[in-house]
Amino acid sequence: MFNRKQNFIPPCLEVKRSVYFGAPKSDHFPPAKSAWSYLLIPLKLLPYFIVVMLILAIGIGIFAGVSIAPYYASLKSVYASGLEGQTELTAAQDFILKQDFKSALASLTAAEKSFGEAKQGLAIAGEAAVFRSAPVKNQLTVAEDVIEIGAIVSRSLKNITQIGVEIQDTLKMEKLSWQGISPEKKEQMLAIMVDSVDELTAAEAEFKLAGEKLVDINRRQPLFIFDKAVNPLRDKIPKTQKAFGNLVTMAKLLPAFAGYPAERTYLFILENNREMRPSGGFIGTYGILKIENAEIKTFFTDNSYNLDQPVNKTLNIESPAPMKQYMNQPKWFFRDSNWWPDWPTSAEKAEWFYVEEGGKEKLDGVIAITPTVIENLIGVLGEFKVGDLTFDKKNFWEKLQYEVEFGYNEKGVATSDRKDVIGDLGQQMLARLYTLPMSEWTSLTDLISEEVKEKQILLYFNDAPMQTLAVENGWAGEVKNFSGDYLMLVDANLAALKTDSVMARTVKYTLTPEKNSLPAQAGDMVASVAVTYQNLGTFSWKTTRYRTYTRLYVPSGSDLIGVWADGVPLHAINVLPGKVDVYDEFSKRAFGVFFEVEPQKAKTIVWKYKLPDAINAQIKNGEYSLLVQKQPGIIDFNLQLDLQFAQKIKQSVKGLSAAKNQIKHAEVVDRDQIYNVWLEE
Repeated sequence: MFNRKQNFIPPCLEVKRSVYFGAPKSDHFPPAKSAWSYLLIPLKLLPYFIVVMLILAIGIGIFAGVSIAPYYASLKSVYASGLEGQTELTAAQDFILKQDFKSALASLTAAEKSFGEAKQGLAIAGEAAVFRSAPVKNQLTVAEDVIEIGAIVSRSLKNITQIGVEIQDTLKMEKLSWQGISPEKKEQMLAIMVDSVDELTAAEAEFKLAGEKLVDINRRQPLFIFDKAVNPLRDKIPKTQKAFGNLVTMAKLLPAFAGYPAERTYLFILENNREMRPSGGFIGTYGILKIENAEIKTFFTDNSYNLDQPVNKTLNIESPAPMKQYMNQPKWFFRDSNWWPDWPTSAEKAEWFYVEEGGKEKLDGVIAITPTVIENLIGVLGEFKVGDLTFDKKNFWEKLQYEVEFGYNEKGVATSDRKDVIGDLGQQMLARLYTLPMSEWTSLTDLISEEVKEKQILLYFNDAPMQTLAVENGWAGEVKNFSGDYLMLVDANLAALKTDSVMARTVKYTLTPEKNSLPAQAGDMVASVAVTYQNLGTFSWKTTRYRTYTRLYVPSGSDLIGVWADGVPLHAINVLPGKVDVYDEFSKRAFGVFFEVEPQKAKTIVWKYKLPDAINAQIKNGEYSLLVQKQPGIIDFNLQLDLQFAQKIKQSVKGLSAAKNQIKHAEVVDRDQIYNVWLEE
């Protein structure tokens, strides 16, 4: 199993997760959630739609010495209607939690009506002289906007809840499992999703309007009595708008992915992340998955060597140089096709090899998973028995690995059939998934969401619009375009067995302004990346000395100063053993080096380079952003940041150790992270 122990964070640095510098956390990589979780995000706004205009008007009237008696009834009505709207929204939340969508729809309709009445009452009260002066009218407009946001929430949720009613009426789903839903009902459900795109898009537009209202409120500098209503909206409205956008994406992508209205065929890849390769792990098993109307028609898996072996002498594709040099493997085959950390590039190459090696299926895309996904699925579904083997979450990988390496031979199973156990387990898991009660689907969708974010599940679609949606929503595992500073460490295990199961990695990124030190010039920013690898294993059937060709991806235009392995300098001479390869791909500069780490030993590789002029200019203009991308398949790694600038840090850095012009931070990274710093110009 993966050893999650990481040993290189000094005790003086507190470990934090997902902490962002300066401004609020970027939404470049929004978390994915299940559909019903998205529905509930707007409902968290409910406690903040308390109408305060009655109190405000009375206070202003007394202060100004102006009678508001003629409008008292209208203000009282506004208050009552606003509270009624809040009550109905709260009731709708409870109904949705109980999956009683019809009652929720009724409450949302009533809430929308109440907010409408509050808006009308406020318009009447606004005729009072006390509300005509600019400062007071300004606050009246704030109240109108707060009420309008309540109406927007009600109206938008009505659209989504109506979709829930239609799906519920279609499925009659009280205690259904997926197996209990007929193919006809599944097709109807997918059709509803397709038909709902326009309604969901309209709801997304409504929340965009709510966001604009919020901007208007902020510009009007509302009185403190509005803080309870307005402050939470500043955070929640943008997130809710994003949630609606994700629902639109799901409605567009999911039916097509699930084979509606036409069957879809996917190349399935199991990437062994205990033997790391650039986009996830060694491809030991492949398969063909056919889906139509959310029904799995066929799911076939096989040993990747059974695809490669028949063309061993006839397919003459030259291997990438490091593979040829450090693995003594001159020819390239399907099993090694995922040579790039950019999943779309590796997926396209895997498809190409599949066809070249005799694959007959017309493919619609590629789906890759790692053993980590299977382990966590077993954690949800329970243990499985395949022949004389019992798999649970803790023993899955090691027991399976032994079986396909040695156990099959002890049982007299042919080498070509040694991975049939994976297919047998897969069929059992699918059968159990089909009978999983709907009440447990949320935990399953949450699990899948996490695995996608952590790049243990990777998706690629040949259909351009679907692939665009995958990229936009962080499902594609691509090397991202980014205009700021950038860092991605990529390992390729070359003939080191499954030693990644016992490797611990710590990445320390140091940024300093260099002065009068060639080749950097005064004012240039110099970066240093020190990566410490610890091999916690021994010489055994599954682990050995770690042999990796490691690429460090940095901003395009970065100039290499030097690379050191445990203090010994290397030189930038391409292809030579132990030297540094410098090349450009994916709009990045990459520095590659091969090295080994003995069992129970550690080794530190240090890259030092000058950042490009574009990044230097951003820093001089007072802005710095760093994107750290995690390699697909890696569980996590320790990250330490030591960022020093010539300017002072403009904003206080919440929860972090910061001096006037320096930030220190440490955390365990299991997904892509972005860090922002604002500086004095």
